Amino acid sequence: MLVKSQPELCYTCHPSQKHLFDMASHHRVNEGILQCTDCHDPHGSDQPKHVRASAGHDAVCFKCHGDKQGPFVYEHEPVKVETCTSCHVPHGGPNMHMLKVDTVNTLCLSCHTASLVSHAPGIPNFDNEAAFRYQACTTCHNRIHGSNSNSFFFK
Repeated sequence: MLVKSQPELCYTCHPSQKHLFDMASHHRVNEGILQCTDCHDPHGSDQPKHVRASAGHDAVCFKCHGDKQGPFVYEHEPVKVETCTSCHVPHGGPNMHMLKVDTVNTLCLSCHTASLVSHAPGIPNFDNEAAFRYQACTTCHNRIHGSNSNSFFFK
């Protein structure tokens, strides 16, 4: 009984969101794989932006991205404390992983600075951006959401 189908009905009140789903990396709402109501409650909720909460009141993102939720022995704090939107834009963006910024290093360095991170002798400094292999923190730290085997998220 809706006047229009999703997402066109949603775009009538939220036109600024439409261009995000046209970005290079986006959730596939325009393609019909996801619907706005998969993540948002159109009739309201106690969550910001009417985002649906899962049964455990975790981010709705874990409904599809459960491998990022854990539980992990070694957790990256933003995953549990600040929600996924501390690093990611939920609708779409120019970055392959829908990050808030252009490069992985820029995002990591917004919280992790040389004064906060120290490496053991013989281990290259994480911010040695002169060497190509250190251009992305995730070259080495590949389990950035959390790990069960390594406190620095290497496995």
